[in-house]
Amino acid sequence: MTGDPAKLARALLTIAGQDKPLLRFVAGAYAIEGVEAKARELLAQAQASRELGGNLAYDDTTTA
Repeated sequence: MTGDPAKLARALLTIAGQDKPLLRFVAGAYAIEGVEAKARELLAQAQASRELGGNLAYDDTTTA
């Protein structure tokens, strides 16, 4: 089933009228599911990288 363009238009008008509109708007149940899956994947990658990649700044080797 395809989306209802009138419902999308109402949603976009609602967002446009907000004081602080969403930075990104995901339209449609399947799209929301896909974004949620991608977010879980990215979070898992960040967590897996934390130990190795979390401390790559220069060491402070200056002495006072």
